[in-house]
Amino acid sequence: MGCVMSHDRAVLLPGYLAAARTLQLRPGAHDCALFAAGWVRLCSGVDLAKRRRGRYYTLEQGAALLAGDGISDPIELAERHLTELNGWMQALVGDVAVVQDVDGAGSDYTGFGIVGGCHIHVVGLRGLDYVPLRRAVRVFRP
Repeated sequence: MGCVMSHDRAVLLPGYLAAARTLQLRPGAHDCALFAAGWVRLCSGVDLAKRRRGRYYTLEQGAALLAGDGISDPIELAERHLTELNGWMQALVGDVAVVQDVDGAGSDYTGFGIVGGCHIHVVGLRGLDYVPLRRAVRVFRP
């Protein structure tokens, strides 16, 4: 499957979000990195999480799997396989965003989300949520 155009991604996104809405946050099964990787797989056919999905149960174990492949963190994986945009103002529906403090608890947490217009869909402790697009610190195109 080739790269899906942005208008096609806008059509695919509601169904992807509906399926994600039924899932609980669980590292290795449904976390922010796998949420984004599943979206990239749907859009491009490339499965960035193939070697890791279901093989970790904590975020630390997930990081160790990445390190075993010579990858420092999930953002480096995105850098290697996706096209980075020059800022959030260039983002289109269906782009993958890196956001900080996803859970809203004031932590220094960094995670992935999917651009849905003027907001970013994210997986948090309370399930699927969203944050303003301006919270994106980096944006990648699948």
